[in-house]
Amino acid sequence: MDRNEESILAIAEILRDSAAMNDAALAGDFDEARFRAKLIVGKADAAGHSDLVRAGAHLMYTLGPMGTPPHSGYGAGMLRIANELDRIGFTPL
Repeated sequence: MDRNEESILAIAEILRDSAAMNDAALAGDFDEARFRAKLIVGKADAAGHSDLVRAGAHLMYTLGPMGTPPHSGYGAGMLRIANELDRIGFTPL
C-alpha cells in the first residue's frame, strides 16, 4: 500500500469515527462520543494531523470524564473537528 493510499484510509476511518461521535452525542450517549473522540485523536496523531489532534484533545476536555454530563461548548468542539477534516480534505480512492 502506498503512502497516499494509507493517508486516504486513515482519513476515511477518522471520518467514520467523527460521524459516529456526532450521532452518539445527538442521541445523548456522551460516553460513546468520548470513546470516538479518543479514537479520532489516536488516529489523527498516527497520521500526523496535529491540528486535528489538538481539536480532538480539546473536545475530549469539553466532553469531560466518562459518566458525567459534558461541559458547555462541546458542539463547537465537534464543529472544530469537522472544520479540520474539511481543511485536510478527502478524495476517495
